[in-house]
Amino acid sequence: MQNQSYHHGDLKAELIRMGLKLLDQEGYERFSLRKVAKACNVSQTAPYRHFKDKEQLIAAIAAEATKEFDQSLKHALEKFPDNPKKQLKEMGIAYVNFFVKNPEYLRLLFLSDIKSKMKIDPCLSENHLMEGHPFHTFFSAVERYKNNSPHETMGEKELMLYCWGLVHGISVLIANRDIPFEGDYTKLVGRIMDSDKFLSC
Repeated sequence: MQNQSYHHGDLKAELIRMGLKLLDQEGYERFSLRKVAKACNVSQTAPYRHFKDKEQLIAAIAAEATKEFDQSLKHALEKFPDNPKKQLKEMGIAYVNFFVKNPEYLRLLFLSDIKSKMKIDPCLSENHLMEGHPFHTFFSAVERYKNNSPHETMGEKELMLYCWGLVHGISVLIANRDIPFEGDYTKLVGRIMDSDKFLSC
């Protein structure tokens, strides 16, 4: 079969796109640049023009997934720029919606064995709070909510982990089909967050 030709700059994006699918299907141990090259219909040496090894490709895949995740959270915040409570609720819905629609991202960023997966650090180190990282976006929204909720007794970091744990747990349960659910899960998430104590202040 003749190798597919790519315009300049297209192959790297295609390697990342197909790499995500293969990584999700094959797992870390069986994943290789050779398999990604075959899936992209290019020579086995072609991926090495962009990535020196599979670890570098996996890091690029994780970076792209992280970027898309962060963008989805920021888009949700833009809907209610002057209402921190609604921002937090909308961001929670966006969080669940993103991973239910993209379960391979959930597995990659949180449930896999790769070195580039995201981890929730109880201390929330400075690296996690860099602009452009989902932790930064999430924490900033929680911080705005905290500053506008004088009756909230939790500290900012404690509240951040509390909020994150709520939406992350729902995401895992629905995306992994651990619970049978029929209907609009975004409405379910909205009701849960409305009824939860940290959104009732």
